[in-house]
Amino acid sequence: MNSLTILILCAVFLFVFLLVVVVYGILNESTFAEKRTVKKRLLFMSAGGKHGQEKLAQYRNAALKDVGAFEQMLLKLPRIPALDRMLVKSKVAVNASVFILASLSLALLGFLLGYTLLHRFSSGILIGLLLGLAPLFMLRMAVRSYYEKFQEQLPEALDLLGRALRSGHALTSGLNMVAEESVDPIKAEFAITVDELKLGLTVKEAFDNLCQRVPSPDLRFFVVAVTIQRETGGNLAEILDSISRLIRERVQFGRHVQTLTAEGRLSAWVLISLPLVMFLYIYFANYDYISMLWTERVGLILLIGGIVSQMIGAYVMKRIVAIEI
Repeated sequence: MNSLTILILCAVFLFVFLLVVVVYGILNESTFAEKRTVKKRLLFMSAGGKHGQEKLAQYRNAALKDVGAFEQMLLKLPRIPALDRMLVKSKVAVNASVFILASLSLALLGFLLGYTLLHRFSSGILIGLLLGLAPLFMLRMAVRSYYEKFQEQLPEALDLLGRALRSGHALTSGLNMVAEESVDPIKAEFAITVDELKLGLTVKEAFDNLCQRVPSPDLRFFVVAVTIQRETGGNLAEILDSISRLIRERVQFGRHVQTLTAEGRLSAWVLISLPLVMFLYIYFANYDYISMLWTERVGLILLIGGIVSQMIGAYVMKRIVAIEI
C-alpha cells in the first residue's frame, strides 16, 4: 500500500467521521426540542456580542449542566464568532470548528480524487478548492437570505413595538412582545436581546450586540434613535413610526431599483462567468492546449492580464448596477 492510497483512505475516513457527526447533530437537534432551543440561544449570544461575555459564561456553564457530554464538548470548542453567526442563522446543526474541519476534509478529498483520476497536481488543487469552498458559498447564500428576511420584517416589528409603548409597556416589555409575537428571524434576534437584558446588560450594550449580529443600516437607525431618546427624552413611539415608514420607503425603492437594473446585473453575471466556464471546460477537455497559459512565458503574461482585466471589469460592472439607497 503506497502513501497516496493511505492518504486517500485517511481523507475518506475523516470525511465519513465528520458526516456522522453532522448527521448525529441534526438528529439530536430534531429530537430534543428544548435542548435545541437552549443551544441555539447560547450560540446566538456567544457568536459575536461584544458586551457581557463574563455574564454569558456564567449562564452558559449553568445551562449546560444537564446536557450530554457531546454537546458540552461541541459548545466549548473554540469558534470563530463571524462563522458561528452564519452557522446559527442558516440553521446548520454544527459549530464553526466542525464546519471548518468538514470543509478541509472535502478539499482534501477533492484534491486526492482529482489527482488520482486525472493524474495532474493542478487538477487536484482545482477540484479541492471547488469542493472546499462550496460549503462556505452555500452558507453565505443562506445568511444573505436571512438578512433579507430580517430587513423585510423590521418595519412590522417596529410598528408592534410602537403600539406596545403607546399602550403603556416599558421598552423591555415591548421588546419581549416583539420576540414572542413575531416570526424568525426577527423573533430569534429580539429574543436574544431580551435574554441579554435579563442577564444584566444595559439597553445600549444589548442593542450594540444586536447590531453586531445583524449588520443592517436600518437597524442601526433604530438603535441610535432609542439611545438618543433615552438620554434626551421624547416620544419614542412617534420616532419608531417615522423609522418604520422610512424603512418601508427604502425597501420599496430598493425593489424598484432591483427591477430596473435586472438586465444589467444579468449581463454582468454572464460576462463574468463565461470566461471561467470556458476555462474549466477547456482545462478538462484539452489540457495540453490550455496548459500553455502557464507553461509558456507569453501565455503566463496573457493569463495574468486576463485575470486583472476580469477583476477590473467585474468591479466596474458592479459599480454601474449598484445604487446606494
